[in-house]
Order: sequence, then structure tokens, then C-alpha cells
Amino acid sequence: MTPRPDRLLYRNGLALACSAGLSALLGAGYWALAARTTNQSSVGAATALVSAMMALSLIGQLNLGNALTSFLPRAGYYRFKIVLRSYAGSALLSILLGAGFALVAPRISSAFEMLTSTGMVVLFALSVGIWTLFIMQDAVLAALRRAPWVPVENVFFNITKFLLLLTFGGGSVAVLYGSWIVPAGIAVVTVSWLLFRKLLPTRATPAPDSGMRNFGRFLAGESITMLFERVGVTLVPLLVVVMVGPAAGAPFALSWMIMQALEALIFGFGLSLIVEGAQAGADVVLMHRELRRLALLGVGAIVLVAEIGAPLLLRIFGAGYENAATVFRLLLLGPLPATVVILGVSTARAQRRMRRIVGVHMSIAVLVPVSAVLLGHLYGVVGVGAAWLAVQMVVATGMLLTESRGQRAVRARPPRPGDSAGHRGFTIFRVVPRAPLVAHAQLDNEVPNSAAGRNAD
Repeated sequence: MTPRPDRLLYRNGLALACSAGLSALLGAGYWALAARTTNQSSVGAATALVSAMMALSLIGQLNLGNALTSFLPRAGYYRFKIVLRSYAGSALLSILLGAGFALVAPRISSAFEMLTSTGMVVLFALSVGIWTLFIMQDAVLAALRRAPWVPVENVFFNITKFLLLLTFGGGSVAVLYGSWIVPAGIAVVTVSWLLFRKLLPTRATPAPDSGMRNFGRFLAGESITMLFERVGVTLVPLLVVVMVGPAAGAPFALSWMIMQALEALIFGFGLSLIVEGAQAGADVVLMHRELRRLALLGVGAIVLVAEIGAPLLLRIFGAGYENAATVFRLLLLGPLPATVVILGVSTARAQRRMRRIVGVHMSIAVLVPVSAVLLGHLYGVVGVGAAWLAVQMVVATGMLLTESRGQRAVRARPPRPGDSAGHRGFTIFRVVPRAPLVAHAQLDNEVPNSAAGRNAD
């Protein structure tokens, strides 16, 4: 018997958030140990290398994770083919991007001088492909409503990473970087076997709008979104390294990683919102409002504690990081408006409102680099932190102001050919306040076999 969708929303969201929280705690301990066993310049170079690997991997993923969470819940027997082709295409693209970056980066910045040898170029390229699959498999597990397995996988990754650092020491950039990639590779092999042998095969009939052609069209829009997202988010730490150098940029990089870890908690609930909102008969608008209220309360409490204890928290990383309290506080305020942005975009993905998704990320892609460069030259890393916070607040305000109008437009639009009940045709639903987060669909508009597709496993 399948649990109620509202319970699945919070159960899976909590599992993904716990995974992110545990990863953040273990990751903070990892970097604290690295900061105490490795000189500051090597830590800065390692964080730059990890940030580059993550940025290239995110480009190579083409936002497939978001597309998979939107489509797999109703894809039926198409889901095996969709995941297999997604894995192959994204891994190949990631390897090519990694090789290209490794050939060019040492000529641009001394922070990547370890990539000068042919062997390191090959290893770095392969590591980008491994990291791509490592990230994507979490989305696949979540889309199959197996989110509680994600924390198990990520705890294994972080503990193994910690043990490798303790075993081999943190004296070089190569050791720090290798301790990220080896456990990720082990996790990819294990989870891939589980997915393709046990979880993905099914005989369930797919929904009419969940075939490969519709998936390709949606992915094209997500790929455009990804380009904007990478410019506006993932390239910020690299921009700081280029502006001030690895040593001066290390405090910013560590503060940025802590901020991103907090936002990962929100992304966990956002991913669950996409999966449950994409199910037939789900009222994603009501889900969104309830989840946003609870998320803002939780994130606000965490931010308040972090703001008060900023100097003490930074002292964990060593004496060289205590002067980063100002930029740390600025970056830690960002998750509050980011909660509005992330959950708003997740709702749009469940509804497949691609114009809104692209518009939000295009705004961030334009505003963040311009403001970061301008304020960064005037105030250094503090200016970059202020620019990031200001852009998040502007975009969140814009989303709130346009939210009601956009939802009215979606509810008023008649279903298009191929749209499934509960997915786009919101006029066939009646929202009942304070009831379970499930809409009541008219029986004559139900999609045949949709329930079988959800519960086949």
C-alpha cells in the first residue's frame, strides 16, 4: 500500500534534507581536518579544484536530474531507457568538459597547476564523469520514491572520504582531491547495479505525456536553464579565486561551501516537491505553500544560530579563517530568500512551466556576475558576499510578486493535447484547505494505468 502523497512529500523531503545535513556536518569536519593538516594555499587550491569539478559536472548533467524527477514518476516502462540514455550522454559530455578544462585551466590560473601532466588531465576528466553519475543517481532514487536510501549512500561517501584523509594525510592537493573521487566511484558502481537490476525494470504503462519525445523537449529547456544556473551560482568561487588568489579566497570558499550545504537542505525538499507534485492527482500549489512555510521557519532558526555563533564556528577551521566572519554572515543570510526561489522553481518544474524556470535563472545569471565583479573590486570578498545576498533577495521578491498571477494562469488554461490529469489541467481539481495534500480529480479525466505506473514496484 502506497502512503499518502503528503506523507511521502515530507518523508522523502526529510530523507533528502537529512542526507544533505549529514553530508554538511561530515564535510565540515573533513575541511576542518584538512585546514589543520594542510597549508592554506593547498586548501585553497583543493577547494578550487573541487569547485571546478562540481561546476563542470553540473554542466555535463544538463539538468537531467530535474528532468528525471519530473518524468520518471509517470514514465512506466520508458524509465529504464530514459535513465540509461541520460547516464550515457551526461557522463560522456562531463568527461569531455573535464578534459577541455584540464588542458586550459593551468594556463589561466596557478591554482590549477597540478593539471599540467597528461595523467592528471585524464584522471580529472574521468573524475568529472564519475561525479556526474554520483549526483544524478540521487535524483533517480528520489524519483522512484526511494529517497530514504540517499542518506545511506551519502553517509558512506563522507565517512570513506574522511577515512582516506586520515589514512593518507592531507599534505597535498592530490590527496585531498582523491579522497573525494574514490568513494564517489564506489558509490556509483553499487547504486547503478541496484537501479538497473532491481528498481528500474517494470511493465507499468507510461502516461501519454511521458515518452522520450516529451522528455527531450523538456530537457532542452532544462539545458538552457542549466547554462544560466552555472553562470549565476557555481562559478562564483572560481571568480573569487581568480580575483584574489587561492590563499585569500580560501575563507570565502569554505564559507561558500557551508552556505551551499544549508541550501542543499532546501533542495532536498524541493526535489521531493517535484516528485510528488508530478504525480497524477497532486495539488502542487497547496504542497508548495505548506512546505515553504515550514521550510522558512526551519531555515530561519538555523541561520539565526549561525549568525550569532559565526566567530566560534569559523574558529573550528583554524586561526587563518576567523577574519571571514563578515562574509560568512552575509552568505549565511542567502538561504532565507533562496528558500523562496528554490521551492518556487521546484513547483514550476512539477507543473512544467519552463518559461518561469528559465526566467528565474536568467535573472540570477545576469545579476550575480555583474554585481559580484563590481562590488568585489570595491570591497573584496565581502563585496561578493553582499552581491550574492542582494540578488537572492531581489529574485525572491520578484517570484512572490508574480506567484499568484502565474498560478491563476495555469489554473485557467485548458489542458493541452497529451497533458495528463493532475499535471497541467489544474481546473479539474478542487482544493480543500487543511485536507491531505491531494486534489480531487474528476473520474472522466483520469489517465488510464497511472496508478499502476506509480505502484508497479
